[in-house]
Amino acid sequence: MLRASVLWGGLAAVAVLPTGCLNTPAEKVQGRSQIGSDEPIDPDAYATVGSKTIPDNMGPVHVSGVALVYRLPPGAGSHAPAGGWRTMLETSLKKQGWTNIRDILEDPTKTTSLVLVSAVIPPGARKGETLDLTVTVPEDSKTVSLRGGLLYPCELTEYDTTSNISALAKGTAPSGPPGRLLLGKTWARTVDKAAVVAGTYESAERANPTVDGEEPTRRVGKVWAGAKVADNRPYFYVLKAGDDNIRMAAEVAERLNATFHANGDPGRKVAEAQPKAIVVNVPHAYRHNHHRFLLVSRQVPMIPVAPGSIYREKLAAELLDPATCLVAAVKLEALGGDSRRPLRVGLESPSPWVRFAAAEALTYLGHTDGAEVLAKTVEEHPALRAHALKALAVMDDAACTDRLTDLLGNPDPQVRYGAFIALRLADEQHPAIRGTLLNDSFHVHRVAAGSPGMVHVASDRRSEIVVFGDSVKLRGPFTLPLGTEFTVSVPANGPEAKVSRIVRVKGQPDVKEVTCPTDLTAVLATVARLGGGYGEAVELVRRADNAQVMTAALAQDAIPRQLSVQQLANFARLDPTLVKADVEVARVGASSLELEAAGVDLPADPSEARPADAPVRAPLSREPGRLFGPRQPAAPAQAEGLSPVVPTTATEPAPAAAAPRGTNPGTVFGR
Repeated sequence: MLRASVLWGGLAAVAVLPTGCLNTPAEKVQGRSQIGSDEPIDPDAYATVGSKTIPDNMGPVHVSGVALVYRLPPGAGSHAPAGGWRTMLETSLKKQGWTNIRDILEDPTKTTSLVLVSAVIPPGARKGETLDLTVTVPEDSKTVSLRGGLLYPCELTEYDTTSNISALAKGTAPSGPPGRLLLGKTWARTVDKAAVVAGTYESAERANPTVDGEEPTRRVGKVWAGAKVADNRPYFYVLKAGDDNIRMAAEVAERLNATFHANGDPGRKVAEAQPKAIVVNVPHAYRHNHHRFLLVSRQVPMIPVAPGSIYREKLAAELLDPATCLVAAVKLEALGGDSRRPLRVGLESPSPWVRFAAAEALTYLGHTDGAEVLAKTVEEHPALRAHALKALAVMDDAACTDRLTDLLGNPDPQVRYGAFIALRLADEQHPAIRGTLLNDSFHVHRVAAGSPGMVHVASDRRSEIVVFGDSVKLRGPFTLPLGTEFTVSVPANGPEAKVSRIVRVKGQPDVKEVTCPTDLTAVLATVARLGGGYGEAVELVRRADNAQVMTAALAQDAIPRQLSVQQLANFARLDPTLVKADVEVARVGASSLELEAAGVDLPADPSEARPADAPVRAPLSREPGRLFGPRQPAAPAQAEGLSPVVPTTATEPAPAAAAPRGTNPGTVFGR
């Protein structure tokens, strides 16, 4: 979520603002009398919100807790070992009214396990938003597997240790024992009876069991949407030196509220002035793309710009030039709804850069004029695909949702799954994507009837299997084991599949068998009916694909890659046809853009744009309070031609026992 969504995300109890001041040159401020005059005015000379402020509170917050997983198969769990984690768990259970805690933690049937739960609160998160969880067992735990367990509710809190604090003060890495725990703010609470998915959700390579039949990743689990944020986490715009007073804060807040109130979000204040900073909340239109909002909001002029002014005319001219259109569109969007006329002119441009820039800005301003342009951009230009899909997800309007529905039938996996995500974000109950929740564990969606068949599985944000096209079937003969309890088999030319589950009860095998049609969705429903979860469902489609017994191709995390606006601006200057950008996005693009790394200020001149192939800056270290997961390694260099479907960025954790992807707020494509 972190937050980072994104793709594509109240005040904190303690808001830490910079203690020093940044010494910057005095800003050139246009007098009110100059606005709309006939004097030649350079748009970059206008004082804007960005020229007066510095963005803050843009990094993810890592939270953790100690919890109990229960209802495991007999023997899979273990007694909670004595120590600090057990003490914390006992305290948590007492707060929730438990009295027989020792009996539960030392259950002789070993159906429970103490676990460590971690999540990421993205910047801009709102109260009630859901979070993905990573669940691990302590290193000294004797728990064998978390598969099939349910997570008992717990609180997720910021923690730090005395040793970490001391090391930070000395500028060295923590070493030795962790020291005394320091409790911070409680940011989230897990939901009741959250199912833990353990074992086969990460990559196809992990789908095959080890020699002894036990997968090491079963001691690590994930829970999609397993917690809810307990408090809002807004952004801050900290006033620069010389402007850090309540009067300037009030002026900045007034300009932001006036601009985004007019853009269709009247029910909530976007900005609230404080003595030396402005608290900034993301408007509804930008809920799936916080990065876009931060870019636009920082271009809002400090003085309203009159219609017909030289400023507007110059931006309108720059919009029609591929080399400057992306920056000009953001600045026109920052002027509000009065920019609709020049943006509509841009839709008729022969340049794909200009058409896209105009259509994207129009959509965020609440107009559907550019929906058709955005849909064509999704199909034709991979470099702009993620940005166009996020724009189409802004409005629950037929002009946008109809285009997304059409894109579900596109044969490109990234186009159709990207359209599925965007349509779900625009309208989760849209009939084109409505799915079924099976065993309270995972969703199955059948979409785009009549299109080429494809099965998609996701490894983050949502436990779901999406079946595209007409009925996808399993062809016999085969027998596929799933985990240690399930078996799916289809005889040669058989019209039915048989799903079996063998569970040992008091040492004796209890066998259950159910037959069903060979349609994949029917088999998945039968597995769930016998108690299977998302782990078994994913293992089924992966094994069926490896055995070539499924009548459709399998795709995983087919998420469109994207470039930052700064990178795109440089491509637009050098590549007016988009040919190079469409190729390079697979090599240098990312599945999501971290706010701290991508930056939230536009280049003042196209020549100052970030080089197209420049790596995104590594974000600030946010690991001082990391207690429950491994240290995040640096990302390996990406080889030429590497598959772009599931990239690993410098800020993404190792797949085994790290915080879930999705630390970026409002991210639609990629976490």
